[in-house]
Amino acid sequence: MLAALVGVVLSVSSAHTLKAHNVYSSFSQIDWNESDNSIELVVQIHSHELEEKLSILLDKRLSFLNDEDFRELEAATGSYLRSNINLMLDDIPLDLIFLGIETDGQTVVAYLEQDWPQAPTSIDFMNQIFLPDLAGQINSVLATVNGTRQGGDINWETGPLRFTF
Repeated sequence: MLAALVGVVLSVSSAHTLKAHNVYSSFSQIDWNESDNSIELVVQIHSHELEEKLSILLDKRLSFLNDEDFRELEAATGSYLRSNINLMLDDIPLDLIFLGIETDGQTVVAYLEQDWPQAPTSIDFMNQIFLPDLAGQINSVLATVNGTRQGGDINWETGPLRFTF
């Protein structure tokens, strides 16, 4: 009986591609830091999708599970994020500075920032990571300025989000 059940499971599994998960998302948090006059961006990404994308871009297999790959993955993450995230404050595009990444289980947390002299009255944000690659990808964002929070979701159809404060 067990052998028959295993055979059914294996035949069903081979007929369908197995994936780590079927919900594709990232989460970005944008914060105006009044104490040092800066805008801070923290991006949380599933490590599996990120290492797969970076491996394709670099044409070599890399893994966050391999400590020897970390520095190369970190540098490639910075380049990938800077080319796929657009942030404008008060209608002025920012050139974000990539600070680095941390890993937390299956999540990569990336940190970017830029100086900004006063609290912005508007934030335009576009995060297009994985949008062309993963059907159903949703890139959520939460922006906070002087304690006021606004959020939204970016997908293949939405385009950039605009928040006014």
